[in-house]
Amino acid sequence: MKIERKRYVVMRNNRTEIWCGLARHYYFKPVDEIGDSPIKTYLSANKAMSGCSSWDRDFEVVEVVETISAE
Repeated sequence: MKIERKRYVVMRNNRTEIWCGLARHYYFKPVDEIGDSPIKTYLSANKAMSGCSSWDRDFEVVEVVETISAE
């Protein structure tokens, strides 16, 4: 089984860091150090923007494809 769905993530404008964490303990983490870290995803670009609206705009919302697979 393989499920693919469109999601949105928040990244620094230079796309070197991505918004990670769970339960309001969020932080930017370098993309090359993600490993098994949970990445915060959003159902829409608007939800991602509203979740970060008080920041200094040093971020962008990026569309990604999330894949869930089971064997």
